[in-house]
Amino acid sequence: MLRKRPLRAAGIVLAAAAVAGFADLLPDRMAEVSRSVEEIRGRQFSRPVPASEIEAAEARRVLRAKILEGLPAPPEETFRSLAAIGLIEDSPKLLDSLLDFYSSQVVAFYDPDARRFFVVRGSEALAGAESEDLARGLIYSHELTHALQDEHLRLADRVKTLRDDGDRSLALQCLLEGEATLVMIRFALQQIPGADEEAEDQMAPLLTAGALERGAITADLPDFFVDQLFFPYADGTAFVRAAVKKGGWAEMDRLWRNPPESTSEILHGAPYPPPARNLLPANVATFAPGKRLSYTDTLGEWTIRFLLGRALPDEEAAAAASGWRGDRIAYFVSGGSMSYLWRLRYESAESAGRFEAALRKARQKRPVTAPETIRREGADVVVSAGMPEK
Repeated sequence: MLRKRPLRAAGIVLAAAAVAGFADLLPDRMAEVSRSVEEIRGRQFSRPVPASEIEAAEARRVLRAKILEGLPAPPEETFRSLAAIGLIEDSPKLLDSLLDFYSSQVVAFYDPDARRFFVVRGSEALAGAESEDLARGLIYSHELTHALQDEHLRLADRVKTLRDDGDRSLALQCLLEGEATLVMIRFALQQIPGADEEAEDQMAPLLTAGALERGAITADLPDFFVDQLFFPYADGTAFVRAAVKKGGWAEMDRLWRNPPESTSEILHGAPYPPPARNLLPANVATFAPGKRLSYTDTLGEWTIRFLLGRALPDEEAAAAASGWRGDRIAYFVSGGSMSYLWRLRYESAESAGRFEAALRKARQKRPVTAPETIRREGADVVVSAGMPEK
């Protein structure tokens, strides 16, 4: 999905509403850009991919539906859980703020169910390209890459299976958006005679989130959502570019077959050990009598780095988050209170101790609402709040 200022992308691949009645958008130009995408990527489309314009109000309605569909729990409960662990400050109008942000940024999005993508009406003029025709080409090349990915990866089904693993889902977004952005960059370079790899190095930051202007973000939107939104485009594009430099597009084909399993892989590069599984028992719902299990999730190294970075210097937070080998958190609800049980595994007792010390230090500087217990068990760290003593 593409965003404005200037054609930096944001968000997840979206599924839209019914497409009946939408007219195809500039089919000749679409066919031309499709051929360019096939040439750049070295893969052929099995069928033409149509596009349609959509009004901004309809795009906002679709975004709201997809935000709600993608949350692991009702919005108020989800936001309360993120506030409880210390990722955000909760707000009664947070959903509206998040929707306002997404709606202000979206230029286009791909619908894997209908196998069609949608361009927000008038977005070409807001996209920041030198001409409307070039803006269309950049938008089309990005979304057509998502269509090509969908033919092989079945994105709608894959995204749904990752609903309870936020870290793995974010890693997949990095692969998808990083590749789509790289194809878009190389499409743009085709329009510049004599452009080489040095030109790509110069253009990449301009067409990713690297030049994000924080001044455009409203004060009531937590940084967590902003940073999480742009991570796939900045770090994801860097990850994909490194992969393609290493082994050409054949390396991307390998990644299609075996997508990254964690944001650690994006942050540090492949190969990276797969995350530990089964860190919480199957009967975890019984661990908090009188409370209801809201949902379970994997936060992952990127989120842990962000969490620590709210209170600690970036380098210290990154060092403490590194060595991550898996985590699992369960959130429990009772009335208006939120409890959690979080187990993390690190590569060694030493790296687990480094994380434990950093978390304790971060909590002293920025305490969480509920009293928290932190203990280390070898290479594992167990964090709980509002849970009965075991």
